[in-house]
Amino acid sequence: MPKFSRDYWWDSGNSMKVKMEPTRFGFGACLEKKGDDPRLCCLGADISASIRMSAFYEKNPERKNRWFSVGIAEQSGTCVAAGLAKEGKIAVFGTYGVFAAGRALDQLRTTVCYNNYNVKIAGAHGGISVGADGATHQALEEFFLMCSLPNMHVVAGADSVETERLTEACLFDIEGPCYIRFAREATAIVTTRETPLVFGKANVIRFRKESENFIDAFETKISGEYKAEGEDIAIISNGPELAEAMRAAWILKEEFGIEARIINMHTMKPLDSEAIVKAAKECKAILTVEEHQVGGLGNLVAAEILKANLKKAVAFGMIGINDEFGLSGGPWELLKFFGLSAEHIAEKAKEMAGGKKSKNGQN
Repeated sequence: MPKFSRDYWWDSGNSMKVKMEPTRFGFGACLEKKGDDPRLCCLGADISASIRMSAFYEKNPERKNRWFSVGIAEQSGTCVAAGLAKEGKIAVFGTYGVFAAGRALDQLRTTVCYNNYNVKIAGAHGGISVGADGATHQALEEFFLMCSLPNMHVVAGADSVETERLTEACLFDIEGPCYIRFAREATAIVTTRETPLVFGKANVIRFRKESENFIDAFETKISGEYKAEGEDIAIISNGPELAEAMRAAWILKEEFGIEARIINMHTMKPLDSEAIVKAAKECKAILTVEEHQVGGLGNLVAAEILKANLKKAVAFGMIGINDEFGLSGGPWELLKFFGLSAEHIAEKAKEMAGGKKSKNGQN
């Protein structure tokens, strides 16, 4: 892993402290809080406690008549959800992302999306941070699959707080199919209930100064309300990997004086094209970072830049899993192994931004 003048790892010093919680907890919290709505029906596939779907009824047993266990039958569960949606229900089906997006792709395409049914798919255990479960359970391809389906909406919350808010938006604000991606491992909480959040609109995050708490070191605005500050590079990410991009912005500023615009693309579909093109016009370089096969987010961003037919050149790079399957291991060890840590992001961003001099005068 790249080394710098000091240790920037999570909670390694006396400042920039973080609280950590799995994004799946945010999904469960939404089901628990909003589950009294009689339209809401939940379907599980024998792993409901693991992905926190069981929070729908655990403290509210009267909801069990709107809970359906379909067993290890993801294709059937998807079709049952479609049937419930056809009858006017808000149907939520949850399982591991590799099965939700992969095994049930035909049913999602032809039964759910073709009919534009109001089905919400919870794709749990997204990314390599599943850890010891290994390649068979590490969902790394869902962005390719889900973003290609007409009528589908796709979101990936940065933390448990944002995941709860995005889940609520998918349930009650969006009519039609939604894919909600979230992860297993506890990761940094980098948003609050007061953080600006508009479905389909990216957020711009800027590192301001080192603070006692990590979350207080950053300022967040809706992209359309943000005014450029002469940043050297824009780093576009989502899901728990966004926190690594934010940590990279801290490293870049402290070590090299490089200003980074972090863009939280929490909604993958519809994509905030305006935020992407704006960043390409105003920054020297664009770097996408995803806990996914490289290009799931990156290819979408690159396409928007090309379609804009800009009058200026912009350096472009992508960080992700490079056309390989995951491995079994500790979540944080895997993050480092596959080059997804903030340290790796900062190293790549420094190279793309032109290698500004560090505070000690070294390139």
